[in-house]
Amino acid sequence: MSLVNIIIPFIILISVVVFVHEYGHYYYAKKYGVKVTDFSIGFGKELFGWTDKDGTRWKVCLIPLGGYVKFFGDTNAASQPEKLSSFSENEKTHLLATKKLYQRAIIVSAGPIANFVLALVIFSCVYMFFGKDFSVPVIQDVKIDSPADKAGLKKGDQIIKINEQKITSMMEVSQFISLSDTNLIKISVLRDKKEFDFQVQSIVQDSKDNLGNNISRKMIGIQIIPLNNEINRQKLGPAKAIYYSLKEIWFTISSTMSYVGKMIVELKKPISWVDLLKLHKSQDRLLNLELFHSFLLWLTFLLV
Repeated sequence: MSLVNIIIPFIILISVVVFVHEYGHYYYAKKYGVKVTDFSIGFGKELFGWTDKDGTRWKVCLIPLGGYVKFFGDTNAASQPEKLSSFSENEKTHLLATKKLYQRAIIVSAGPIANFVLALVIFSCVYMFFGKDFSVPVIQDVKIDSPADKAGLKKGDQIIKINEQKITSMMEVSQFISLSDTNLIKISVLRDKKEFDFQVQSIVQDSKDNLGNNISRKMIGIQIIPLNNEINRQKLGPAKAIYYSLKEIWFTISSTMSYVGKMIVELKKPISWVDLLKLHKSQDRLLNLELFHSFLLWLTFLLV
C-alpha cells in the first residue's frame, strides 16, 4: 500500500470527524446566542474559505490535523475572553463567558458528544447494511517453540475466550491479545467438544508499519482461520446494530483509558493511531471496514 493511499483516506476521515466535532460546538453556540467568528478545518495558513451572513469565517487550512471554532471575544484556544469592560453591553450578550453555566457546559461538551453520535450512527449503518463479522476463530497453525506451542495450544483448537472475555468474531482475537493488560494471557479453547484453559506468556515483537513507524505488538505465534473456512458476516437489525456499536465504543474507550493509565504510571510510549490500525493485520481476509471501525473509534476518543 502506497503512502498516498494511506494519507488521503486519513485526511478525509479526520476532516469529517473534526467537522462534526466542531459543528457540535458551533450549533449550540449559535443556539444560545454566542457569536462565532471562525470555523476552521485544519490549522495554519488558510487555503480557502468564505464568510457567511452572520460574520463567521468558514475556512480550510493547510495542516489537516484538527480544527477549531473561535468564539467572539476569545483571546486563545481555551476560549479565554478579553476583559469584559472592553465590550459594550450589546457585545457582552454574544460572549461565551456571559452565558449561564449549563449553557456553557452544553456548548463545550457538544463536540465530543457529536463525535460519539457520529460513531454510533456510522457503525450501526455498517452493521445493518454491510453486516458484522461473527466468524468463529479456529487455530490453523501454531509456530514451533512459540508461546502458544509451549503453552499447549494446537491446530484445530476453537478459541472461545481470551482473559475471560467471550470471543464473538475473529477480529477480537488479535484485538484482545494486543490490548491485554498483562503479557500472561488466558486463552480458553474447545478441543474435541471439551473446554480447555491455557496460560500463554506472550512476547512483544517490534516491527515497522507502512509509514516507517516503530510499533510493538503482543504475539503468541498462531494463525487463525474461520470455522470451516467460512466468513460469517451477518446483517443486523437496528436494535442489535446499536447494541454492538455501543459495545464496540465502550470497549475502545475503556481500553484506551486503561492504556493511558498505565502510560502515566509506567511512563510507556503513547499508543498511536497506527498501532490500532495494525491490531487486525493478521485478519486481512475480513472486510476492511473493521479497520475503519478501530481507527474512527480511536479518533473519536482522541478528539474529546
